[in-house]
Amino acid sequence: MERVDHGPRPPRGLNPLALLARARRRGAVARLPVPGARVFLVSEPAAIQEALTRTQREYAKGVGRHGREPLKRVLGDGLLTSPPDLHRQQRRLVQPLFHHERVAGYADTFTALAEAVVAGWRDGEVRDVHRDMTALTLAIVARTVFDADVGDAAVTTVSRALARNQRALRREILPGGTLLDRLPLPATRRWRADSAAVDAVVYGLIEARRAQPGGRDLLSLLLTTGMPDRRIRDEALTLLLAGHETTANSLAWTFALLSHDAAAQERIAGGDRAFTTAVVRESLRLYPPAWAIWRHLVEAREVGGRRLPAGATLVLSPWVVHRDPAWWPEPERFRPERWLEGSPPERYTYFPFGSGPRQCVGNEFAELEAARVTEAVCARWVLAPAGPVVPQPLITLRPRDGVPLLPRVRR
Repeated sequence: MERVDHGPRPPRGLNPLALLARARRRGAVARLPVPGARVFLVSEPAAIQEALTRTQREYAKGVGRHGREPLKRVLGDGLLTSPPDLHRQQRRLVQPLFHHERVAGYADTFTALAEAVVAGWRDGEVRDVHRDMTALTLAIVARTVFDADVGDAAVTTVSRALARNQRALRREILPGGTLLDRLPLPATRRWRADSAAVDAVVYGLIEARRAQPGGRDLLSLLLTTGMPDRRIRDEALTLLLAGHETTANSLAWTFALLSHDAAAQERIAGGDRAFTTAVVRESLRLYPPAWAIWRHLVEAREVGGRRLPAGATLVLSPWVVHRDPAWWPEPERFRPERWLEGSPPERYTYFPFGSGPRQCVGNEFAELEAARVTEAVCARWVLAPAGPVVPQPLITLRPRDGVPLLPRVRR
């Protein structure tokens, strides 16, 4: 049956996504109009591969010559934001928690927690599914990675911290943005208060685990290393905060897309797990939570056939490349079947989790989590749209006003 495509609306007003899409039409390496900075969109797969996989002595993480990292204010020197030498040590420490067999063992927990959440929905009552998925993914990370249950107050504290402060964090990538942190602006005061509240939650988890040693979770592992509590806090918060935020967004976009496709929902409810995985990947293609990845050149070099100066900032955008008709037939169309047709995408035309030494350590975890949650929802409910859904490209690609959906009990 031919699918009629509707779905999330394009954002209005100042639109970084449209800016990047227009820049792509000017070539594989195109300068972006950022005052006071040399910023280039890089869309050629071979150049993206080089930027993501070569050493940080050539392509450094962050923005500008000094490698500014907006999330460093939140996460300190956690796995996502740490410098190269420290990052290698941290990744070796954390990697065993995301081994294939261990991740597979979490599947039943993903399903059980998802079923508990959707059991509280009411037939015909509009839900903000993004809010529900935020609470769910935070509970999943807390249970599987920290062996802890996070209460409602803690869920609100942690989920609100990123949700309402992403604009303040994003300004750090702009020229002169860090100077604003020295001013007593309302956004700065709000972030400091939220940051202190999040720290209280994380240090509480650390103390609870210290009181019950011997576990196999991340906190138990970190507490055996002799790290100072501040470093343990950075690692724990990275996985707790960043680990739930991106998957919550991914699930929200998945259900926004599925709400316009009853046939796809039916196929998932029927137990077609290969198709469910294809739905998750197609959602990540169209709405990658990490919509832009930043690198800067340590030295002048040729990138995609163009000579760029030292200190130039490179924007590698999954949003742009995933929607490029050069690589993706009918790129704007939600068509999960493309993942079942036997032809994998060209290398570095699909990179929702990054790649190379900085690839997301939890990519397999996130994909399995999204698939099992999607199954649990579609097994019980049929979803229909209940309002507009608009992308908001901040630190992550969030739905600006949530994802209002109308669930009906599956008969």
